[in-house]
Amino acid sequence: MLIDRRRLLGYGLSLPFALKTTRVWANMIAPKSIAEQIIYSTVRIVGKIPNSTNIKTGTGFFFNFPTDSKESVPVLITNKHVIDGTERLRFLIHTTTDRDAKAPSANTEIDSVPSDWIPHPDPKIDLCGLIVGPVMNSMIPLIPFFRSLDPSLIKSDEELKQLDAVEQVLMAGYPNGLWDSTNNFPLLRRGITASHPAVDFVVDGVPTTVIDIASFPGSSGSPVFIYNDGSYPTKTGGIVLGTRVMFLGVLYSGPIFQPDGSIVVGNIPTVNMPVPVVNMMMNLGYMIKAKEVSALGAAIFAKLQLKSPPPAPAATSTPEQQTK
Repeated sequence: MLIDRRRLLGYGLSLPFALKTTRVWANMIAPKSIAEQIIYSTVRIVGKIPNSTNIKTGTGFFFNFPTDSKESVPVLITNKHVIDGTERLRFLIHTTTDRDAKAPSANTEIDSVPSDWIPHPDPKIDLCGLIVGPVMNSMIPLIPFFRSLDPSLIKSDEELKQLDAVEQVLMAGYPNGLWDSTNNFPLLRRGITASHPAVDFVVDGVPTTVIDIASFPGSSGSPVFIYNDGSYPTKTGGIVLGTRVMFLGVLYSGPIFQPDGSIVVGNIPTVNMPVPVVNMMMNLGYMIKAKEVSALGAAIFAKLQLKSPPPAPAATSTPEQQTK
């Protein structure tokens, strides 16, 4: 489920940060549906490149790792390549001053440095996490307003085998850095699975799932869900009435079609001049499987000297009506 944690654990860690709060005058919505909760689960990450006016943009999402004390460690997760080559990174989070508020009333900017981010233990897995509890606890009297993913959204290999080869997916992120800057919201995109979620599509030694969706720079780090609202089909041709949401993984790359290479010198009559050849996206994305988020959580807990987070709980059945 998507959860809103009020107790944000940091276990005494300190984090270099700066806070800048701006009032939101737009009519912010109170998240009720799953889709509305998803738009409160991501942030637009902006990285400053040293000695340059250029910036990098990417997507981060919140994930709560439960502890054995029934509390949780909130972590902002993105790709390693989003933070690589930057000297500082900033993102906006929704905030409020009312603990019982149904919607946020302001945005607060948070800064971090690359060394604050904890990498996935496997260097091939393009994931890293920022422990956000210390910063958010320091916001008082501001109260962070966000929604987090949790381990119950990560399905086992056996559960993934129950899926079909083609499933509808939903991705939240900031393609080319685009976003709703007034309300601090991501853009939502629809697509389908291009490889079976239960089968490893190996890319350079990394098990992935391929999705058929428009993938652009800035979408790196975007969470990808199977999200069906109202009903969804079964592999045997039936229809299940109800809503289904699963966290499938994290977008990190995609194949690029290069007709002639990146930059070539073409022979133009009478003049030699540089001819740029534009890399063209193929509207396919490679996604790190959701179970790797659990491995990242174990690395974070090791840094905090806590017991490893428990595995995702087994799925519980809920009454659903199936028709054929």
